Amino acid sequence: MPYRNRIKTLEESYRLVEIQIKILEESTDPDKEKLKKLQEAKNKYHKELSVMRKAQYDYYQQVDFGDDR
Repeated sequence: MPYRNRIKTLEESYRLVEIQIKILEESTDPDKEKLKKLQEAKNKYHKELSVMRKAQYDYYQQVDFGDDR
């Protein structure tokens, strides 16, 4: 559970950046520099999200729930 809030935050940030990228790409004159920065931010969120999901998975593998899950 310690990773749940961070993962939700990252998922929301990733979603918002995707929306911004889509809007910028659909514009008539997209700002290439801003688009590049948004793509870099999207990649950063994706990498961090992967790390957090793996950490959460590892955490749950170590936790003894005390029942037969």
